[in-house]
Amino acid sequence: MTRSPSKAASMFSGTQEKCATCGKTAYPLEKVTVESQSYHKSCFKCSHGGCPITPSNYAALEGILYCKHHFSQLFKEKGSYNHLIKSASMKRAAASVPEA
Repeated sequence: MTRSPSKAASMFSGTQEKCATCGKTAYPLEKVTVESQSYHKSCFKCSHGGCPITPSNYAALEGILYCKHHFSQLFKEKGSYNHLIKSASMKRAAASVPEA
């Protein structure tokens, strides 16, 4: 006779979800999931100001997270999101280059 793991035990084992920011395992009790991406609660913050954000007060552009305040502030500075898209693509390129 085999025992199935308890509901609590299954919450802590076997997760393969990785934090989209740091790449480490995001366990159910410490994660936030938005737009099919998982984040640690501590990693789910504005990329411009580092301020904490929640699923109800964030904006994302090209996979980069912003609080709504900084997102609108950055738009007002230039009048478009083009500079944010360029910055996001440079951040992604820098993150994908393996360190030697």
